[in-house]
Amino acid sequence: MGNLIYYILFALGLVLIIKGSDWFLDAVIWIANIFKIPYIIIGATIVSICTTLPETFVSLTASFKGETDVAFGNAIGSIAVNTGFIMAVLLIFAKPFIEDKKDFVKNGVFLIFLLILTMVIGFTEGQIDRLTGISLLCLLFLYLFHNVLSAKKLMRLECDEALSSEQECIIVSKGSIIKYSIKFIIGISFVVLGSNLLVDNGIQIAESLGVPSMLIAVTFTALGTSLPELVTVIASIRKKATNLGVGNIIGADILNIIQVVAVSSTITTIPLEHDRSILIFQLPVTLMIVTLAILFGTFSKSGFQRWQGLILLLIYSLFVALNMLREKTPFLGPLLFGV
Repeated sequence: MGNLIYYILFALGLVLIIKGSDWFLDAVIWIANIFKIPYIIIGATIVSICTTLPETFVSLTASFKGETDVAFGNAIGSIAVNTGFIMAVLLIFAKPFIEDKKDFVKNGVFLIFLLILTMVIGFTEGQIDRLTGISLLCLLFLYLFHNVLSAKKLMRLECDEALSSEQECIIVSKGSIIKYSIKFIIGISFVVLGSNLLVDNGIQIAESLGVPSMLIAVTFTALGTSLPELVTVIASIRKKATNLGVGNIIGADILNIIQVVAVSSTITTIPLEHDRSILIFQLPVTLMIVTLAILFGTFSKSGFQRWQGLILLLIYSLFVALNMLREKTPFLGPLLFGV
């Protein structure tokens, strides 16, 4: 019964994070609308940052508590979940066609570069320190600035009158101010409380099972904090806007490094050499999954195929299975996870 409470609180933390992020995002978009920020700019900046809010707060909370394995494992595990599981679901059930392949390739190459850069830093420095974190945050600002420029370019191709009239439909009343202020406060409070519950009880679960906290972070915590991306993909399938799902996944993966890892490492240095699996298993397999997804999208002239989604899902399933078995995995266990 003592251990059961950890699982209950862990699940409660997930619920609070997801619901809190939803309310917080609603409030932020409403505020942006009040200041007449065009929707496309909101999507390129505010929404991008806020959809990665669960991962950011969980890793940030873990960093403040000195649990760097949870902070880093959550970020890298989220990339693996997003691409190996959530994108796989999208490919299997919708077979999306990429309309803007140039933008897809550009973002995909940037994501691959970030993963390789993280591995190189890990092998050469053995850690991600504050200076590296600040450098990654600079990349975040450049990335968002580029998104804004791209959005403005797209806006010039659209009807300015329709956009302005849509913005004028926002009604600012006393009731709406109270409503969204409450959503903002409760939303951010839920995210903070949920993050603490997720980190604290995730660590307790790891200790009760006798497994490293990295295992809990790259599997259960990462899956939980990636649920908003899963919901977005399901919605994009239902609304037949599958390009939105693909773009959201790649964007979330990028932000997991230049936002989540960056913010976490500015709080405390993240060591990468103490657990050999980080540099020779977690990061390389994540890089493999991402690279395959980008290659599939780049060279599939008729769009993604179901068999490609099945391959991604198979690799991710093996990734989770090896993480769960760790040292008990035949042949590979001692090599990947042995001390």
